[in-house]
Amino acid sequence: MGVLIVSSASAAHHLKQNQKSLQGSLTRLSSGKRINGGADDPGGLAVAMKLNASIKRLAGAENNVQNTLSFMEVQDGLLKTAGDIVTRISELKGLHSDDPLKSTANQTSYDTELTDLVAQLNDIAAATFNGESLFGTTAITLNYDEDATADITIAGSDFATAITDISSASSFDEGAGGLAVATIDTALQNVANLRAQNGSAQNRLQFTAEGLSLQKNNMTAALDRIEGVNLAEETSNLAKHSILTQASAAMVAQANSQNDIAMMLLS
Repeated sequence: MGVLIVSSASAAHHLKQNQKSLQGSLTRLSSGKRINGGADDPGGLAVAMKLNASIKRLAGAENNVQNTLSFMEVQDGLLKTAGDIVTRISELKGLHSDDPLKSTANQTSYDTELTDLVAQLNDIAAATFNGESLFGTTAITLNYDEDATADITIAGSDFATAITDISSASSFDEGAGGLAVATIDTALQNVANLRAQNGSAQNRLQFTAEGLSLQKNNMTAALDRIEGVNLAEETSNLAKHSILTQASAAMVAQANSQNDIAMMLLS
């Protein structure tokens, strides 16, 4: 009788263990993670937590760089428009001053357009992006890492100074203090320099964004190797534990039936 009871208890013990293993496989497969709690792999969990924090920081830094790129792209678009405006002013200067067939009334029309174009240039100088001046003189510092040496300093784009000599012009008549060709050419060169500066900063930001994305992808892959489940292996384990659980349950039932028979014989 004692042997039968021990056999029943042993079968129940193995059933419990197999059910636990089966539940573990189901948890890992449903979550997609090998580590679902500290007890699964304490050391691996500690490393995974640090990697996950680093990945989050890199994602935030990458977002900051992309936002700065958007700022620079908007700035470049306005600088292109400013270049077109100054080019038009240069064209009007030739039409106003170099054509002997133009009457005073014609020249006044050119001066009117000049006034409107200058007003547009001044509007561009005052443009903002999300409340921040697009053409402020203060440098933009992009902090994308806790290491201060990795920060990017983007020089301010002093557009107002670039156009200062034509920002209040109202006439092409040089005899009345109007715009000279040399002044227009200088303004155009200044705008071109600002666009070149902008393009250089954009290129650096693009490389920075690519570097951050690569780091994040590599760290994500490392994190997956630590805490990610091996689907093929775990699926095999699930099948094994399922079969063992069913077999253990059958043995418990068999052991219990043997106990019942023994009790009947003793009664």
